[in-house]
Amino acid sequence: MSDADVTNRIIVNLLLIAVGYLIKRVGLVRRDDGRILNRIVLYVTLPAVNLRVISGAELSWKLLILPVIMFVAGLMMSRVGRWRGKALDLSRPDMGTFVISFCGVMASLAYPFAEAAFGSEGVRTVAISDLGNALVIFGVAYSLSFRYSENADFSAWQIVKKVVTFFPLLAFLVAVGLNLARVDVCGVPGRLIDELAVVNSPLMLLSLGIYLDLDVSRSEFKVLGTQLLWKYGLGALVSVFALIALPFTGATRAVMFLLPLMPTSLSTLLYSVEQELNPRLAAMLISLTMVVSLVITMVVTLGFRNAF
Repeated sequence: MSDADVTNRIIVNLLLIAVGYLIKRVGLVRRDDGRILNRIVLYVTLPAVNLRVISGAELSWKLLILPVIMFVAGLMMSRVGRWRGKALDLSRPDMGTFVISFCGVMASLAYPFAEAAFGSEGVRTVAISDLGNALVIFGVAYSLSFRYSENADFSAWQIVKKVVTFFPLLAFLVAVGLNLARVDVCGVPGRLIDELAVVNSPLMLLSLGIYLDLDVSRSEFKVLGTQLLWKYGLGALVSVFALIALPFTGATRAVMFLLPLMPTSLSTLLYSVEQELNPRLAAMLISLTMVVSLVITMVVTLGFRNAF
């Protein structure tokens, strides 16, 4: 794929986010409508992408290090979030939202840009790495949301159920089984999977644009600044570690550099609403980090795509 093709695809991705933001601003949709699109992506189109890419990809045992790195990085960041949250002397609801914002990243943002810049190998790397990220989001972050909620009872079974029933994970395991059995999904099922996978990126980017909220108050600047400093500072360390230590080149190396620098996970907002923490703060953290991560992603994919 030529540099011009990659540039055009990335520009289209950015425009899709802008379209999502604009249709919300003019009142055609509300931010809550983005949750519907996000659920369609999470439970329908993203599993289709995993099935399409993983079932036909070349897999190796050394790829297992990718989700391990994302899981360990998520755990480390959650500890730092608790440490910095105490220093800010936040209220209990604000503290809960702040801490879970450090748990995992919005890997969904990486899918369309990895596909545009690096093709199926880039998508494969995101899908495999996201397993470790998902364990942090649906295990660690979910349990912490109970801890800081004033009205919820902690249930280990709910956490286990959330991880086990994570649909992209189930699709990933099915895809690995098909890959190992050398089963080629073709005919009507294969065509259906392909069609669903094709619309994954547009729906995902539109939903991200609908979630985007740039109305930041002055009182929130300190919290947002602290989160940005530590999230991206630690993310950069993980990215540099991936460059130096991992035995990969090309697309896999590039995507592993980008993933720790992705935005705050959308689950921060979902858990903040569910556990009555601070949904507004969650929306601010997600939106601000989304803008920063988009800038980083554009610089890396457009300026240094061939350097990996």
